[in-house]
Amino acid sequence: PWMPNVSRSSRGRPAHGPLLVPVAELRRRVGNVDEVEGAVALDGAEVLGTRLADGAEATVALRLEALSDAVVITGEAEAPWEGECRRCLEPVSGMTIGDIDEVARTMPLGGELAIEDDRIDLTEAVRAAVVLALPMAPLCSDDCMGPDPEAYPVTVEDKADDDEAPPPDPRWPALSELHPDE
Repeated sequence: PWMPNVSRSSRGRPAHGPLLVPVAELRRRVGNVDEVEGAVALDGAEVLGTRLADGAEATVALRLEALSDAVVITGEAEAPWEGECRRCLEPVSGMTIGDIDEVARTMPLGGELAIEDDRIDLTEAVRAAVVLALPMAPLCSDDCMGPDPEAYPVTVEDKADDDEAPPPDPRWPALSELHPDE
């Protein structure tokens, strides 16, 4: 049986600038496959208080397959994140792994990536995958009990006279004069 031509892996892409993947050789024959590993800097992504770590670099492992009129890109992107525990508000961090499943064409259809100058810019696809995988409400540990009562005591203001009712809102008398049912 026919086996696709598997080209050598591309490694050691620089983390600065966009993640541009050359596909000229890949597209020479339908079924060609290329494995790509690289890194790209992702700054300024945040979801509900969970954010990519300052100077975060996403590492990617991708598989590209040539079709007759497109390139299918699948793989994963991994990046460090930081945020606050949803219960105790202490700093918490970890690694997020996002799935990448994209199609690129020279004349892209809605939502597809573009092949320009025989290269695909995967920077935004990697950013989207990593941001979608960020935890929405992280915990520092599964058994986190929340804020320490000694460090964050709950206080109640003492009232001088508990029997005295608070003064009525001055807007209420005007409303009592309205009679919509009449």
